[in-house]
Amino acid sequence: MNCSTLFLCSSPLPLFKPKHSLINSSSSSFGSKKFSQCLVPFHSDISISSKMSFGDGSDVLGDGVVSTPLVIKEDNTPYFVTLLGISVGDTYIPFNISSKGVEKGNIFIDSGTPPTILPQQLYDKVVNEVRNQVALEPIENDQDLGSQLCYRTTIIEEVPLLIAHFEGADVQLTSTQTFIPPKDGVLCLGLTNTSSDGGIYGNFAQSNYLIGFDLERQIVSFKPVDCTKQ
Repeated sequence: MNCSTLFLCSSPLPLFKPKHSLINSSSSSFGSKKFSQCLVPFHSDISISSKMSFGDGSDVLGDGVVSTPLVIKEDNTPYFVTLLGISVGDTYIPFNISSKGVEKGNIFIDSGTPPTILPQQLYDKVVNEVRNQVALEPIENDQDLGSQLCYRTTIIEEVPLLIAHFEGADVQLTSTQTFIPPKDGVLCLGLTNTSSDGGIYGNFAQSNYLIGFDLERQIVSFKPVDCTKQ
């Protein structure tokens, strides 16, 4: 895994791993094995907190909700989903071009990892397509930024819409979720790369979505909201 100095990575949160996770150990108190989260965007006012809820009251319902199956891996970790591909504007980029098709559970949803981490081939194609669609010159030769795609600006007028195409659920990612200000006057694409075949869906992309995990039905649901007002 290649995580830049600005986009630090972590390992999956043990809080929600079986068997002794908070969800499993306290489901009798909460009424069910469900929880939801609403993460505020990066660089939100520090007085505004992200929110979590547990149990029967944490269902994600209403207009705009999309859901995708959770995939249980061999170690019973339930927070894997299947990413079919990513669209940058009108350009669709498949997760891979293997004749075997897309592997189920190829990406892990992790609120403890800031950037979304993609396999090298997919990462390169997404970054190149974003570069082609943004009418600004990328920053070159900045040691602090490394190889990230960054621009010396505080706002990008025309940011291509990214869509994460999960199995059965298309999740739209606006500039709030895709471009992050690691330092004053700079915006960087909130992605990084890994040499492994799978990836991690990080918390930059999860911000301003009410995300509900239903471990009984084995689905995760996404609803676009303003998490600073929840």
